[in-house]
Amino acid sequence: MKFRYKLIQQIIRLILKLFWNLKIVGLEDIEIKNGSIICANHQTAFDPPFLGAILPVETYYLAKSELFKNKILKKIITGLNAIPINRKGFARASIVKCEELIRNKKNVVIFPEGTRKSATVKAGVGRIAIKTEAIIYPVKILNIENFKDCFLRKKNLTFVFKKPIFSTEYKNFSEGKSDYKKIAQKILDKINEP
Repeated sequence: MKFRYKLIQQIIRLILKLFWNLKIVGLEDIEIKNGSIICANHQTAFDPPFLGAILPVETYYLAKSELFKNKILKKIITGLNAIPINRKGFARASIVKCEELIRNKKNVVIFPEGTRKSATVKAGVGRIAIKTEAIIYPVKILNIENFKDCFLRKKNLTFVFKKPIFSTEYKNFSEGKSDYKKIAQKILDKINEP
């Protein structure tokens, strides 16, 4: 893990403990293997850095390309392993980059909905799963929008790690957008299980 990444990770984690009443469930029951996909529900802009702060492995993220237009912000998020993605149409270059990272034993965080509060899944994570046969670790994020309640210790910012999804569970799907979306939906359904 890069020093700068580890330092920022520890700072964010401290903030989460002090101000967000952090709670992590199920992480102790799994071992995240390198070359994996970590998937979570997407509610706020805080999801990627907060999730990255609690993971025991270094990760890469997809971030909308507009964020890279600001030179200062670009430097910060690039240092945190952000990968630009154009959300208009199929972002082939970004998807291929994620596949390369996973094959090189790097871990990638992907939100199946693609954008915050979307009601539908995107095909990208399904394609990446099929192409790499990576283990997928579903994570449910709760109360990330409830800063006041978390700060007052009425609620916890909670990350619930579910059982991993192995490639054997999606090997019968074929390549193509329709099945890619079915895999993405399967992942999101797993995330949203009670």
